[in-house]
Amino acid sequence: MERADISTAKTLTIELSSQIYEALIAEVKATGKTESQLVEQGLKHIFKLSGDRDISPDQSSAIETALEVKLKQYIDQLFAAHQATHTQLKPHPINEISQSDRAPEDLLPQKVMPLPTIRALQVGDRVLVLEPDSPYYMAKLLVVRTSLIRATVETDTGEKTFLKRDLRFVDASDTAKPELR
Repeated sequence: MERADISTAKTLTIELSSQIYEALIAEVKATGKTESQLVEQGLKHIFKLSGDRDISPDQSSAIETALEVKLKQYIDQLFAAHQATHTQLKPHPINEISQSDRAPEDLLPQKVMPLPTIRALQVGDRVLVLEPDSPYYMAKLLVVRTSLIRATVETDTGEKTFLKRDLRFVDASDTAKPELR
């Protein structure tokens, strides 16, 4: 590989340990570059003189693996810290709280709302379709096709496609109940 700056090249003799020399020779065989090119590339990298920042696939996968391990360790640490703080907190028994300490809303019975199940809309689901320019929904319809943001439903006049945001999932337990008309 000829370079334009060959006339300004300098000669340098260095002593390397046997491990580094063996690694250099292995890299020469793997990449097809000369020892001088690899040493020069390494020095450019150290002194950040290289204009190109290309990363080989091996380096990229090694960086990804290292970052993945560090991220997993960080998440595990956060999770352990979160678990530790929640195990240290203990709720007060209701008997220990005096009536004067309670707020008026604490005296009222609380309604426990069920948590909704979130899942992707699937073929065969029943949905309500939002009427255009209205806060009301049309009849319950059957989903026949889905895509990323749209769903196709079977109507009396044929198949129609709607944005998923305009559809409201009807739970299977709701479909078993007869409709009031």
